[in-house]
Amino acid sequence: MTGDRLLCVDADLVIEIGGQQLFLKGSGSAIVLELPSLALAIKIVRDLGSLRAAGARLSATSSALKAVGLTVIVRKPRRRLMTIGQGGDSWLLRLFDFANVQFHVS
Repeated sequence: MTGDRLLCVDADLVIEIGGQQLFLKGSGSAIVLELPSLALAIKIVRDLGSLRAAGARLSATSSALKAVGLTVIVRKPRRRLMTIGQGGDSWLLRLFDFANVQFHVS
């Protein structure tokens, strides 16, 4: 083990949701979840329930990931959308009580 990382991930999965494929690849402390489109990302968030419930789950997940030293990068084929966990840090989102989360707008 190096640093404060408690888990090491080695994964290469294909997940199907509603006829669309997601790709999950893990290497060490980084996990990449690649979605085919932004529309699927929005559908997944909607399926989590209310915006408040989705926010609570995101906060709990980001804290748990940071605690074990993992970073999840959510992306679509040519663009990073969000970083959650160890590598996510946004002072703006911390103002709204979302620690360890960063949205990528550029």
